[in-house]
Amino acid sequence: MRRMRRDNLIKRTTAILGNNEGASLVLVSILAIIVLMSVVILRLATTTFMASSNRQLNQDQAYELAASLGASIDELIEEGKFDLDAIKSDRMGDDSIYYRNTFSGLPKASVRAEIDVEENSKTLIVTAKVGKAQYVYTKEYAS
Repeated sequence: MRRMRRDNLIKRTTAILGNNEGASLVLVSILAIIVLMSVVILRLATTTFMASSNRQLNQDQAYELAASLGASIDELIEEGKFDLDAIKSDRMGDDSIYYRNTFSGLPKASVRAEIDVEENSKTLIVTAKVGKAQYVYTKEYAS
């Protein structure tokens, strides 16, 4: 087995880096590191943006569910097809006026409409949940 001297290795490394061959080796190594880091950064950014867009999509879907059901019930109330005066007691809790929890294409979606009765007013409360997102639509009616 042949013994390599330490100073000989240092001299060889210095000689390689000193000529054009060494400079191109360093340049290629730096470029490879930059390309690999760019790929890793793009992968992380893409994953983060996709997670954020899924969260935003669930929030938008919950808003649409609550707002559309709330507007429909409000229209029925204004046209006189749903009588708020017939509701005398507090209907909050299990006694909702509308509930649905099966929607195709929406993850863990549910929507519930309730009427909260107070002394001088009644409040329509529509709560929609899609995934982990929730949106609450409220409208108050004077008695």
